[in-house]
Amino acid sequence: MRYHLDLDWRTLPSLASLRAFELTARRGSFAAAARELNVTHAAIAHRVRALEADLGTALARRAGRSVELTEAGRRLAQRLTEGFGAIAEGVEEIREARSRAPVQIASTVFIAQAAVLPRLHDFWRLHPDIQVSVLPSQETVDIAAQGFDLGIRAAIGSATWPGLDAEPLIESAVIAVGAPSMLAPGAPEAPDVAALPWIWSPGVAFEEETLAAFGLDYRQLRNVDIGVPHLHLTLARQGLGLAFTPEILVQEDLASGALCRAPLPSPFALTYYAVTPGGPLRPQARAFIDWLKEALGGV
Repeated sequence: MRYHLDLDWRTLPSLASLRAFELTARRGSFAAAARELNVTHAAIAHRVRALEADLGTALARRAGRSVELTEAGRRLAQRLTEGFGAIAEGVEEIREARSRAPVQIASTVFIAQAAVLPRLHDFWRLHPDIQVSVLPSQETVDIAAQGFDLGIRAAIGSATWPGLDAEPLIESAVIAVGAPSMLAPGAPEAPDVAALPWIWSPGVAFEEETLAAFGLDYRQLRNVDIGVPHLHLTLARQGLGLAFTPEILVQEDLASGALCRAPLPSPFALTYYAVTPGGPLRPQARAFIDWLKEALGGV
C-alpha cells in the first residue's frame, strides 16, 4: 500500500465521520457502532450521511436493522480499516515500549544510598513488572532533557523548579552526628563540639552556611574533608570527625549505635521532592512516587 506523506488535511473528511463509517461497516449497523462509541444511533447515522455528502456518493444503505455497503463503501471501509489498524498498531507499539522501559530516576547520592536503594526490594515485591534505574549523582541533572521520569531533590522549605512539577516526599531535620568514640554517649558532660574535627566541603556555600546555622565558625574548625562529598558519612562512622546530615539518611546508624547525635539543636529541615518533567506522567512513575512517599513516611 502506498501512503501519501503530503496529506492535505483540509480536503479530508472529519475523522469523526470516517471513524463512524468504518465502525458501522465493520459492525454491520448504526446501532452496533453507536454502542461501541457510546453515542446515539442518530449521531452515527448523521456522521455517515455527512461523509456521504462530503464525498458525493452513497456508502451504506439500510437493510432492516443492519446496513449494506455500496461498492464505494466497501472500498473505503477496507482502506479505513487498514489505516486505523496501522494507527492502532503504532500507538500500541509506543505504549508497550514505554511500559517496558524502566522508571529512570536521578537522585542525590545520599538519598539514593540511604533511603531509595535499600527499599527497592519492597517496591519490586509490590510491582514485579516495573523496572527501576537509579542514577545517583552529586550534580543537578536536567531530567527533561536527559529523559528521566523523575528526580529526587532537596530544598529548604517549599521550592519550585521552572518547567518541572514537584511534590514533597518527606521533610527531615538536619542534625549533627559523629561516632560514639568522638561523642562519648552517656558521659556526664557534653563534648565541646567546636573543639572536635568536622567533615565538610570547604568553599561550598550551603555547607558553610549550615555550620554557621549550628552556631559554629567554620573558619575556626578543624576540617578533615578528603574531597569526596558522598564519603562524609563514611568518615564520620570511622570516627574521623563530626558531620551534619538530614536525619533520614542516618536513621539506621542512629538505631544501631554506629553514629550518635551531637548535642546541637537542628537549625532547619530539608524537604525532599519528587520532581518530574511537566506533562503526562507514566503510570509506572506514578506508582513509584506513591510507593516512595509511603516508604519514607510521607509529609
